[in-house]
Amino acid sequence: MKKILLLMMFWASFAVGATEWTKGEIRRVDIDNKKVTIKHEEIKSLDMTPMSMVFNVDTPDMLRDIATGDQVEFVAEQRGTKLFAKQLKKIQ
Repeated sequence: MKKILLLMMFWASFAVGATEWTKGEIRRVDIDNKKVTIKHEEIKSLDMTPMSMVFNVDTPDMLRDIATGDQVEFVAEQRGTKLFAKQLKKIQ
């Protein structure tokens, strides 16, 4: 049991350390369809050059406090053929 717990803690710490925050600027917010267009920097974890593109979000609440022109940091994640902004926060 202790070995299983230690292994789980190891993998959890790896996942937290692997989170890559990317900076970008909001270009469009589509709350109804749970999508946001972000002009972003390079996303190394997805081998993606800087560009503007549409990201899905899990809940519309993630988009309620952001607007076009806001500077943000986000964590991008690919799920099948779709890209998601998994975490999204406004920066100054």
